[in-house]
Amino acid sequence: MRAVLGRIKSTRRRVQPFQTRGFITVGIDGSHMHFGVFIVPQAEEWMIERFGRFRYAATPGLHFGIPFIYKIAYKRSLKETALPIQPQTAITKDNVHVELDGAVYTKVVDAYEASYGIEDPEESITVLAQSAMRKQVGELELDELFLERERLNSGIAEALDEATKTWGIRVFRYEIADIHVDGKIRQAMEQQSNAERMRRAEVLESEGYRQKLINQSEGERQSEINMAEGKAQHTLLQAEAEAKKTRLIASAEAERIRVRSEATADGIKKIADALTEDGGKDAMIQRLAEQYLSELSEMAKSSKMVIVPDKPNDVRAVMATALGMFDGLKAKKD
Repeated sequence: MRAVLGRIKSTRRRVQPFQTRGFITVGIDGSHMHFGVFIVPQAEEWMIERFGRFRYAATPGLHFGIPFIYKIAYKRSLKETALPIQPQTAITKDNVHVELDGAVYTKVVDAYEASYGIEDPEESITVLAQSAMRKQVGELELDELFLERERLNSGIAEALDEATKTWGIRVFRYEIADIHVDGKIRQAMEQQSNAERMRRAEVLESEGYRQKLINQSEGERQSEINMAEGKAQHTLLQAEAEAKKTRLIASAEAERIRVRSEATADGIKKIADALTEDGGKDAMIQRLAEQYLSELSEMAKSSKMVIVPDKPNDVRAVMATALGMFDGLKAKKD
């Protein structure tokens, strides 16, 4: 298929000079005929000579000239045109043979220089483009050639534009159409690409596993922090609850003691009031005697030792002590 296209392109190149409109050169230079009146189409300039010397540049419109005296020497198109570049072999920086083709986009800005400054503009630009392409390809490795296509295009276009300025022709851009490599090289590139994809997959897998471990450790760390904070909060709440409980117990105990003391005080006060009444003293003596005997009996029951009072029948001494205490309290009250 590529051979067929090459034959078609080469055929096109061969028939180009016989077309009425070409790329830069219109028709065949030096073989244009006229019969005294000629019309210059739009976007073209014709170089008119008189007796073999440049006379003027014919712009679009109607013109008159004496045949055989005024001669149409060159016809130049002022349109932007694309010149196809046939496939050429170049060697990359890493010594790989590649085949490239493309197109150069040019425009005539000075028809006089494009006519008298260069013999065959299309062929010259084509040769120059091929030379610049080989030079630019030689500065890149094979991998860079596929990745840096824009850089390659701009480098070739800049080199061509710099060289064609003196010809009155500007090169605006160069576009690489296809890059062909040998079958073995293509197979090696595919293997390299597969190996690179496998390496990236392994890297991504290891990165994923690493991130998994990091996330897991971070989760465990955060879990431990949360558990520690929970334990601390639990301890704090438990301590606060214990403190509150202690305060409540202490308050209740204090209240109980206060109430008991008030009740004891009230009882003592009532007893004291009762003792001041008639018969109160005798009643107190009798009550103390009963309690004295009851306590001696209890002590004898609960103790393994035999308690024998010094004066077990001396109830009067006990009574006298109680009366003395009573009189003392009464005196303090008065």
